[in-house]
Amino acid sequence: MPGSSWQDEFARAQATRCVNVVCMKWGTRYGAHWVNRLYGMVVRNTSWTVRFVCLTDDAAGIRPEVEIKPLPEVRFDASLGRYWPKLGLMQANLGGPIKPLEGLSLFLDLDLVIIGNLDPFFSYPGRFLIIREWKDPHLGYGNSSVVRWCIGHEAAVLDRFYATPPEVIRDTYASKEQNFLTKAVDEVAFWPPEWCTPFSHACLPRNRIKRFFATPQPPADGRILVFFGSITPESAMRGEHEIKKRVGQGWRLNLTKRRFGPAGWIANHWRE
Repeated sequence: MPGSSWQDEFARAQATRCVNVVCMKWGTRYGAHWVNRLYGMVVRNTSWTVRFVCLTDDAAGIRPEVEIKPLPEVRFDASLGRYWPKLGLMQANLGGPIKPLEGLSLFLDLDLVIIGNLDPFFSYPGRFLIIREWKDPHLGYGNSSVVRWCIGHEAAVLDRFYATPPEVIRDTYASKEQNFLTKAVDEVAFWPPEWCTPFSHACLPRNRIKRFFATPQPPADGRILVFFGSITPESAMRGEHEIKKRVGQGWRLNLTKRRFGPAGWIANHWRE
């Protein structure tokens, strides 16, 4: 609300047990069923009242319970990649001008699987929460698959982004939106590491030879399974990498699509 502090917004959310859950969909990689399944997972795994909002350029096929809002506009150099629209989450009047969002909000990437209760994500103290990046955690960067903030209270992030030359974004932040975001907010804190676990670390052997013969197992604990690189929930259920998300350059000899046994149990969670 105008003039309120983030502490006021956080306290109001705790008193009312109301929260925004926000996702984004643009381009053609993710169809409407990704949004629909994310909505289903959220409402099954919380006791809070949720205003579920999808910021998108194409609402076709999205279930009617999902509130549709336009994508926030973010100006950026095309050489920096394509994920910078996520910085638009930090703007004031998100989703405006009609019924803009306000208050405590949780952003979730489309390509994750909720396997536990989400309520602690809404009540955990802090101004800005993000996953601590698993690779080189000493650098203090975050993974922006799961982010919580109060609408409008991090608007300075965009001002800092526009004031930073593209070459600095490339050299200092490796052209990664989540690296810049983590360093641009005023106060960053990280989720407890056991809450958000990467599928490739928690469900598969680290040894790639053993992985080929292994069937992924559900993690013993955790609340959200995060997917990165060339594995998605869809491809994990097939035991394959997603070819369109292969990391790296150049031609590869792939004698088989199989990379591990099918993780059929994901379907118990990743559904409408």
